Amino acid sequence: MDNFQNICGQDLAIKILKSAISKEHISHAYLFSGPEGVGRKKTAKIFIEAILDKNQEKESTKRKINSNNHPDLLWVEPSYIVQGQSISQTKAKLDSISTKSPPQIRLNQIKEIIEFLGKKPFESERSIVIIEDIERINESASNALLKTLEETYTGLFILITQRPEKLLSTIRSRCQIVPFTRLNDNQINKIIENSEVVQEIDDVPSKKIRELIDFSYGSPGRYIINLQYWLSISTALRQKLEIQLNNPIELLKLAKEITDELNIEQQLWLIDFQQNRAWIKEKNSNIVIQLEELRKQLLKFVQPRLAWEVTLLEINFLN
Repeated sequence: MDNFQNICGQDLAIKILKSAISKEHISHAYLFSGPEGVGRKKTAKIFIEAILDKNQEKESTKRKINSNNHPDLLWVEPSYIVQGQSISQTKAKLDSISTKSPPQIRLNQIKEIIEFLGKKPFESERSIVIIEDIERINESASNALLKTLEETYTGLFILITQRPEKLLSTIRSRCQIVPFTRLNDNQINKIIENSEVVQEIDDVPSKKIRELIDFSYGSPGRYIINLQYWLSISTALRQKLEIQLNNPIELLKLAKEITDELNIEQQLWLIDFQQNRAWIKEKNSNIVIQLEELRKQLLKFVQPRLAWEVTLLEINFLN
C-alpha cells in the first residue's frame, strides 16, 4: 500500500481504501467521485493492484494493470461509433479520429461486462470492472448496469465520475462513495513542475498559462488537458478567439472556422472555456446561459455550424 504515497492531496479517499484493504472488507462497488485530473484513475490502479497481487508477483501484476492486460480486469470507457465500429475515446484521440458527437457508455459495453463477470477469474479471487467517465452512460446502458450491480456478488466495480449527479440515484446508492477533492495552488504547481507533458508552452503567454491554470479548478491533470486543447487550436483561430468580434460577417466566418477545424470534443471544451472567461472577466451570466444552450444543441446533434452562428450573433447582440 506504499504506492498510495504517490497520490497527492487525497487523504480521505486513501484512508477509505487502505481501511478496506487492511480489514479485507472490500465493497462490491465503489464510486470514485471528484474532479478530473486529481488522481482518480491512478488511485484506482493502486487499489486494484493491492487486491490482485496477493498470489502473484507484484511487479508482474502492476505491469499487467498498466498495460490493460490483466485477465481479471476489464477497463471500460466511453466509445464512439465510427463506420459501424465501436472505438474507445482513448483510441480515437490517439488515432486523431474526427468525431461529430460525444462518446458514450453503450449497452453493448454493459453486455461485455456481464459476459466478463460470468467467467471465473484466472489469477485472483474476483473479477474487477472499472468504468471511466460513467456519467457519459446512455439510458439503456444505465438500466442494464443497475441490474448488473444488483445481481453481482463476486465481482468488483469501480465507477469513475466527475458528475455523480448525472447517474441514477439507485446506481449511486449501490456504491461506496470515495470522494476526491481539488488541490490547492501549491500542490498543483508542484505537480505541474514535475510533469513531462508541459513542454510546448513557448508560444503561450504567461497570462494565458495562468488563465488555463485557474480554469482547471484545482486539478493539475485538467490543466494539462486544458493546455493540450488550447495548443490543438491553430494560432490563427486562437487569435480570433482572443478578440471581441462585432461584425456579423466576421462572426459567421468564425463559426465556420470553429466547426471546420475543431471536432465535437474540442468545441465542447471551447464552450467551457468561454463560459469561464465570460463569468470571471465580465460576470456576464447571459453569455454563460447562451453558451450552455449551445452545448445542449451540440449534444442533441443540431448542425454545429448553424448552432455556433446563432449563438455568436446572439452574444454579440447581448454585448
